[in-house]
Amino acid sequence: MADILPSPIHHSPLAIHDASSKTGCFFMLNSQRCLTLTMKMKFLYAFVWIAVLCSCNGKKVPNTDIEVARAFIKDILENNFKEAEAYVLKEDTNKQYFDLFKKEYESKSREELENYKNADIIINEISPLNDSVSIINFSNSFKKDKSNKVKMVRLNGQWLVDLQYTFSGNL
Repeated sequence: MADILPSPIHHSPLAIHDASSKTGCFFMLNSQRCLTLTMKMKFLYAFVWIAVLCSCNGKKVPNTDIEVARAFIKDILENNFKEAEAYVLKEDTNKQYFDLFKKEYESKSREELENYKNADIIINEISPLNDSVSIINFSNSFKKDKSNKVKMVRLNGQWLVDLQYTFSGNL
């Protein structure tokens, strides 16, 4: 009886049963491979596109007093005074202190500037005076023994550096 019944037909695209279906299966195998390659290309394209979009915003905007202080200090250490100036409270006295500090910093030797650029920021102490003023005591890994303080003030919801405190020590 087994000789009378035909063999079961497998509906798998990989199964090849007779000569007449070999061409069809071969085409299906290639179409599946092409589809897979096409899908891979689409995923690759989408991944590259997302990576490009994500990398467009290179620098995260600091929001807290500590983030702004770190960004300001890092920009100073890396000799990026134009970017650092954006974090300074806009007052004439602050502008004068900033310009004076910039001149003094730029007069340092190339080797010393490189050491500052490679230095890490060390936050020694954070002293919040109220909800809109805090003092950040910091140093860097190049000159660990020399600590500095920077006064952070929140004005219109934005944290800024008040250099008057750094140079005079008066609140």
